[in-house]
Order: sequence, then C-alpha cells, then structure tokens
Amino acid sequence: MRTNARSKPCDVLKPPAARWAVIVATLMLWSGISYAHKFGGPNDPCERKVGASLIHITLYQPQFDPDGEYCDEVPRAGNTVFVLDTLGDDLRRVPIGVQFFLSDKSDRPRAPLLILAPTTYRRGVVDTEINLRTGERYIVKVFLERDQNPLVYSFPIRVRAWYRPLVMPALLMLGVLGLLAISVIRYRLSIRMHSSRVIFLTIAPLLLGIVASGCDHTQHAAAALPDTRLVDDRGHEVDLASLHGKVVLLDFVHVGCPGVCDTLIDKFGQIADLIRPELGKRIVLVTVTNDPIHDHPEQLLKLAQSMQADMGGWLFLTGNVRDVDRVVTAFGVDNRPLPDGSPNHVTRVFLLGQNLHQQREFAGMAMNSRMVATELMERISSSGAWSESQFARSETDGWLIGAKDRHSAPTRYCTSRTQSH
Repeated sequence: MRTNARSKPCDVLKPPAARWAVIVATLMLWSGISYAHKFGGPNDPCERKVGASLIHITLYQPQFDPDGEYCDEVPRAGNTVFVLDTLGDDLRRVPIGVQFFLSDKSDRPRAPLLILAPTTYRRGVVDTEINLRTGERYIVKVFLERDQNPLVYSFPIRVRAWYRPLVMPALLMLGVLGLLAISVIRYRLSIRMHSSRVIFLTIAPLLLGIVASGCDHTQHAAAALPDTRLVDDRGHEVDLASLHGKVVLLDFVHVGCPGVCDTLIDKFGQIADLIRPELGKRIVLVTVTNDPIHDHPEQLLKLAQSMQADMGGWLFLTGNVRDVDRVVTAFGVDNRPLPDGSPNHVTRVFLLGQNLHQQREFAGMAMNSRMVATELMERISSSGAWSESQFARSETDGWLIGAKDRHSAPTRYCTSRTQSH
C-alpha cells in the first residue's frame, strides 16, 4: 500500500484541497462583483410611481467602486453621488426639489444636510453629491411642485458599519486557511516527497484569485480611437478617422439603462450646453452604445431626443458587434454582461486629443461637467486658459442651446463628406 501511494504522488492533488481551492478562489472573485441596481418594479424601495410616471434614486461611490450602484443601503461612509431619475416626459416640466436629512431609527427627519430648491430638469436627471457618515441613517425627501399641491416622497438610506464589507472576505479567507491546513496535514500523513510541487499547485489558484479580486482592472495605458466605421442615430455611416483634428469626449451607454446612462447623458448635455460655440467645430461628443445587438439607429435617435441630446456635434453611434467591440476593447472597457444577462453599465469617460489618443479619463458618475467643459475649451484655446467668467458670458450671450434650435441641422462626420439632416 505504501509503494502504491508513493508511485502515484499526483493522486494527492486530485480532489479535496485543489478542487476546493479553485472553488474558494472563484467565490472570492464573485464576492468582488458589484451588481447594478436597476429599476426593480413596485417592490423596489427606491422607486415611486407618480401617476403614469416614475421617480427612482440611485447612489454611487465611484472613489471606492466605479461600477457599484446602491439603493437604500450604502456600503461605506464618504462622498456619495445621488441621482434621481424621472421616467415620463411630464415630470421634466415639473419643478423638483430634493432635501437630505439625518434621521432617527424611525426614519423621522432630525437635521437638514442638503437642500436643492425646486427647479425643472429638462433631461429628467437630478445629480448631486453628499458626504455620508458611518452607521448613520438618512431620509431623502423629493418634492414635486405639481398643480399647487406638492407631492412628497421619502426614501430612507442607511450607511453600513465600517466592518460590514469586510465580513465576507474575512470568512472566505478563514475558509482558505482552513483548507490549506487540511491539505498540508493530509499531505504530510500520506507523502513526504514532492512537497514543493503539491503546495505550489494547491496555493497557486488561491493566490491568483486573491490577486485578481483585489486588482484594479482599469486600463491606464494610453488608448486611441480605432480606425473603423460606425453608424449614427440617423443611419449614416461615420468614419471615426474623420474626427481627427478635433478634441473628443467619449462615453458608452445603452438604451434602457436608468441611473448610470441617463446621468452620463445628462452630464454630457451640460457640457454640450457650455461649449456650444465649439460643439461640432473643434470639439465633438461621442456616445457609443455598448449593446449594439439591441441598440439600432432608431433606438439611439429616440434616446437622444428623449434626453434633449439630439444636437449637432454630439454623435450617438452603433454598428455591427465587431466594429463596436473594437472601440470598447481599445479603451479597456469591461463590457461583460451583468449576472441577469443585461449589458454592463460603463462609468468611464475618455478625453481624446486631436490625434484621437486618450489624454485623460474621468470617473463619469463623479465628473464635474463645468470643470470638464473648461478643460475641453482650454485644449482648443491658443492661450490655454478658460475661466468661469467666460462660461457666464456664454450663458448671457445666448451660447446655451435653446428649445427652438435644438433640432437645427446637426453636423455629421461621414465617410466621404460632411452631411446635414
């Protein structure tokens, strides 16, 4: 029996420890995934029905997890992006006010922290930031100034204790250590040879899992817009090389993506309003779908029009899967589907120089629209300086786009010549 055991040293590697090591490593990877919080129906604690329309809140902490989306429970204290989405064109004509309060355990307001006066949001997105504290409870009140009878909706929010996010990784680590101890004991009892090989093959999957789960998958190397052709929301082919010589701001969205996508479009819209004199001339905004299978030109046009983003100098692009994937891959974007099979939510925004190479990357959900607009104008300004006062003058002088000219003929970047519609 001893001879047979020594003659088959690899048998020790077959089941218990090695297989469990792979399983635990997989669980560690899985535990690091952030699941997107989407509209969840009538039982969604962060959704309220307003007649035929809906309002919905989502919270983000991009400094900790660029892709994490939260609802009534936030995992950490710190700066938090608050987004209120409205579904229904009628709510875009209704003044909306938002108030943040500290609350008690019964969700009754204690002290006001942030007050946004009622105003209309023509793109249907309210976007602000607030600093949340560990272990505190908050209540958000949303006021709809409708028919002289304001409607008030409350959303309770709780911040987890600091140690809560560490519980699952700690349990997994204890499991890993326990499996390693069992593996070593069994190994020493069965064979005393090939020790280094056995231990390496047992631990290697665990180390790979730990490293992979802790790594930042963001690609920081300079990227460039590939030389390919896509299709805009009017069905016209667009040669991306035709954008050469212009400063480009690039993001990725898809239809039916409340929260992240609506917020990015809203921020791009704010930027477009601020840089209006140069939009389409020396600066171009490019929004590419990361779901080309379902997002055809007509769907993108409907999205752009519903978000008041159908304007010259802002391209909404789709195409065949291979061509879109070339753009997605060029910037190292994680476009793996979410666990429910829906498209991923991409929060990264890229600023490209006139050579179409990446110059900067922004965390989209925390991006300050006015600061980005300033940087865009500085990059095309011979003096390299652009001030807030110039934006103020642009608003006074009517540079901001108005409803009357929103559907004026946009500039398009096509394969053979510039086309107007």
